[in-house]
Amino acid sequence: MKSSRDQRLFIAGLAFAGGSAIHLIDHLRRGQGSVSDALYAAGDISLVVQVATITLVLTRHRLAPVAATSAGLSLALGFGAAHWLPRWSSISDPVWSIHSLTWFSYVASIAEILGALALAFTGLAIIRADPQRSPRPRTTDLDATASH
Repeated sequence: MKSSRDQRLFIAGLAFAGGSAIHLIDHLRRGQGSVSDALYAAGDISLVVQVATITLVLTRHRLAPVAATSAGLSLALGFGAAHWLPRWSSISDPVWSIHSLTWFSYVASIAEILGALALAFTGLAIIRADPQRSPRPRTTDLDATASH
């Protein structure tokens, strides 16, 4: 039976997947030309990280808490910097500068950031509660590989 922390991570993974989907729909709605090439490339990279992380979490992989913590925090910071800071670089896309269905862009951005933070903090809670869930090989894993 899985622990309640594992169940919370699974739910956070679903929330993040939902927020990511809403954000992706918003960008598809606005069109590829609505963002710079640099932001488009950064978005592609973040999408790969999102899919990998969500897959680890939803399949309850042993590395899911670590992936959730590291990816969740870094993605939340990246999305926040890109969408909630004033224009600062070619990867800026402030939500207040979007001119069509602005409210949807606000909701999409907030949903994805909150989902990423939920993922990060839930993963961190699991790691802190059970250090054995770290990505380092366990002693028994090392013993098994040494005997082969």
